[in-house]
This record gives sequence, structure tokens and C-alpha cells, in this order.
Amino acid sequence: MIESSNEKKRLFYMIVLILTLITMIIGATLAYLKLVGSQKEEGTVLYTGTVKINYIDGKYVDDSELLPLAGVDYNTTKNVYRNNFAIESTGTLAQTIAIDMEIKKNEFKENSLKYVIYSENKNQLATGYLPKSGTVNLASNIFLGHDETAHYTLIIWWVSTGANQNDEIGSTISGRITATAKQMKY
Repeated sequence: MIESSNEKKRLFYMIVLILTLITMIIGATLAYLKLVGSQKEEGTVLYTGTVKINYIDGKYVDDSELLPLAGVDYNTTKNVYRNNFAIESTGTLAQTIAIDMEIKKNEFKENSLKYVIYSENKNQLATGYLPKSGTVNLASNIFLGHDETAHYTLIIWWVSTGANQNDEIGSTISGRITATAKQMKY
């Protein structure tokens, strides 16, 4: 009698185990089919891209040929540091660009050097003074579409104060121009 009772329990537990496995398989299958059915053809898209800077006039700022000027415009070429560069996007998303300058050495007095940055259609994007050291943001939030190239011109000049500035003659500035991109989310 004990054997018969144990055998009945084993049979009962075996049937419950088999029914549990069948239920799990059916549940997993239904979940998979629902997931696959809800996916669109382009459900998962990976966006990538690169930004490349073409330093037409060089990456590094290094000029000791500056002379005091009251102001500059896009066409000023004498007694200034002028750098033309292009930023190219080869990605699948549009981006916002930030252009910075890392100042390595600036022997000029505080607020003696000014910069202006122009877009390729000669629109002034930003202007300001260069610090003695550190990184200065020259321009930011500049839109650059995918597969586009934008050209920029950076002009740095020694600001004329109208007073004698002979003590700054021979001063130098050195640094480098960098750009960072942030992909825009759609």
C-alpha cells in the first residue's frame, strides 16, 4: 500500500512538472511572438558619425607679428593672426559644434588681445578677449548638418589703446584651435 501511495504521488508530481514545463514553453513562445510582432522594420537604428577638422592655415596659433589695431573686419590680413579652417561632418545626424582655443602661452597684458570668428559667408559668429591662459570658447551651438562642411576664419589682433604700448612689443601668444561636436537628438 505504501508503494502504491508513493507511486501515485510520484505520478502526480510528474504530471504537475510536465504541465508546468508546457505552460512555461507556451508563455515564452507567446512573449517572443508578441515582441517580434511589435517591432518595426527599422525598430533599432544606430546613428554614427565623425567630425573632422581641416586646419587650412595650421592647427597651432603662434604669432609674434602682431601690431596694435583699433579694430578688424573680415578682410583684414595685415598685422593680425588669421587662421582658416573647415569642419566636416560625415555622420548620419546633425550636430552642434563648439570651437575652442587652448592658450598655452600669452605674454600680452590682460585684455590686450581680441578675437573674432567668421563663418564662410563672412557673418561674425563671436568676438571677445583672449585670456592669459586656459581654454576659451570662441563660438558654440553652431549647427552643422550631416554630410556638410563649414568653413571658418579666426582673426586675432592686438587691441590699440591709443597709449604707448611699447612694453608689449615682442610679446607672443601660442595655443591651438579645437572643435567638439554633440550629435543632435531627433
